Amino acid sequence: MGFIQRELDRIADALRRHPDAGKYDCLYAAQQALSWAIEPSGFAAPYDSIMGIREGSEDCPVSIHPASS
Repeated sequence: MGFIQRELDRIADALRRHPDAGKYDCLYAAQQALSWAIEPSGFAAPYDSIMGIREGSEDCPVSIHPASS
């Protein structure tokens, strides 16, 4: 898993150095996905994270999900 950790370090560095960059959302999503790959129980699955699905609500109809703030 060394290559995943190296990529996480590169992403973390970019997020710290350029917090207002236009690519922040993409970098953050990549960071979360790679973190999930290392520790699935500690992070939201990439699809759930990107789609804004809260943990444990995958089977709920979209219409009853509370709005995200």
